[in-house]
Amino acid sequence: MLLSQKLRVVFDYAMITLGSLIAAIGLGLFNVEADVVPGGVTGIAMTINFLFPQLTVGLLIILLNIPLFLWGIWELGKAFGVRTLYGFVSNAFFIDLIRGDIPVLNSFRFQETAAIQALLEHDFFFFMFVGSIFIGIGLGLVFKFKGTTAGTEIVCAIIKKRFGISPGVSMMAVDFFVIAAATVVLAMRDSGDKPAMALAFYALFSLYLSSWLIDRVVYGFDYAKNVMIFSNKNAEISDYIIKHLDRGVTSFYARGMYTGIDKEVLMTIVSPSDARDLAPHIRAIDPNAFLIVSNVHEVLGEGFRSREDVDLKFVKTMQKREAAEAAAKAAQEAIRAEMAAKAADVRATHARAFANDYGTVHHVETAHADAQTAEDAAREAHDLAQKARAHAIELEEVASSIEACVSLDADPIPSRDDHEKQQ
Repeated sequence: MLLSQKLRVVFDYAMITLGSLIAAIGLGLFNVEADVVPGGVTGIAMTINFLFPQLTVGLLIILLNIPLFLWGIWELGKAFGVRTLYGFVSNAFFIDLIRGDIPVLNSFRFQETAAIQALLEHDFFFFMFVGSIFIGIGLGLVFKFKGTTAGTEIVCAIIKKRFGISPGVSMMAVDFFVIAAATVVLAMRDSGDKPAMALAFYALFSLYLSSWLIDRVVYGFDYAKNVMIFSNKNAEISDYIIKHLDRGVTSFYARGMYTGIDKEVLMTIVSPSDARDLAPHIRAIDPNAFLIVSNVHEVLGEGFRSREDVDLKFVKTMQKREAAEAAAKAAQEAIRAEMAAKAADVRATHARAFANDYGTVHHVETAHADAQTAEDAAREAHDLAQKARAHAIELEEVASSIEACVSLDADPIPSRDDHEKQQ
């Protein structure tokens, strides 16, 4: 289990590295090349780079993040630890590597390839669209595997601690200020073929699209569907949902304002795949049924788990499986040790009997010495067997405690009686 935890950490860092590389492609090949500031510390680094081109964007990201990182540790403790340091350093390194700004590795310069230059010149909107996708997916992977690129996230966390302002509001304000400052610098420089205000609007578009993609990567796409059913055969439809889809159904009364008639409406929350299968069956039961299907981002309550609970259950399931496998292996080792101990007992008994049958003193002494060695080996085998049994019992207790933390049984499906009681 310890080895598995180490492998999990290695996997997390591998995914943070991959995410940093993907985000660096979006930033280094697209945003930096197009002079579109993404906000945050990267945006500040790009703004300084406009004024002092000899300072590379990646180097500026590291220089700006180090004091913020130390400030975050001072204000917030060790919440921003090794993964944060690794996240922003690797991201900055990849940005300079891709752009060929690292002295020893300056032969890459991918931004000068024909494809990048053609998109930049002839299809600027699609150019920024692709760059935003890279940024969103890359940063989403970094955040999903408990990493961070530091920067304004630290500032926003400190603002929340000191003033109670939500991170979303403070981050939006900081990013807006960074984009506005970069727009002023670009307007003063006035060396590009696109107006500074146009680049500012592209920056806001890139910020929105990449933020949306970050949420999709971290939290996933809509994972449930809310289905509202208007039908004259509600009993048959609800019976099908409860029995075949293992989901509960809630009914409530609504009044049609045109007819003035009260009508029973059914509502159920199902998975996207069940929602696709549900509509044809409802049509088969009642061809005149009216359905409203809407996306549900998260469901909290009986029959569903929050995304955090789903992740926790997965982790606990893996931990329990690993603990159970380790306990089984320990039990097998204990059995083998006990068999070895019994075999050693048999050898010691035979050696002692053989020693007693010898006639000469020399042979008797030699046989007794062999018997003593066999008995010592038997005692060691018994000790090993006892330790193996204790280790197996300990691992079984670990597996049981993990199972007690998070139930691995299927979620109880609300029955029709339960729903009638709720109503």
